[in-house]
Amino acid sequence: MKKTLLILNIAGLLGALIWLMVDATWEPLVTSIGLVGALIAQISSNKNSAEKTVLKQKGGKNSKNYQSKGDINITNK
Repeated sequence: MKKTLLILNIAGLLGALIWLMVDATWEPLVTSIGLVGALIAQISSNKNSAEKTVLKQKGGKNSKNYQSKGDINITNK
C-alpha cells in the first residue's frame, strides 16, 4: 500500500511538473510544492515505520493492571 501511494505521488509530481512547463501559472506551482512536501513526508515516515511500538505494563503486588484501546470506567461497587 505504501509503495502504491509513493508511486502515485511521484506520478502526480511528474504530471504537475509537466503542467508547470506547459502553463507557468500559480496553480501548477502550488500543486508541485504540495506534492514535493507530501513526498518528503512519505519518505521520512517510511523510515520510522520499521520500528514497532511495544507496550509494557508493570504492576505492584496488590494492584490490577488495565490496558485498553479506548476509555474505561472503573468503579467500586
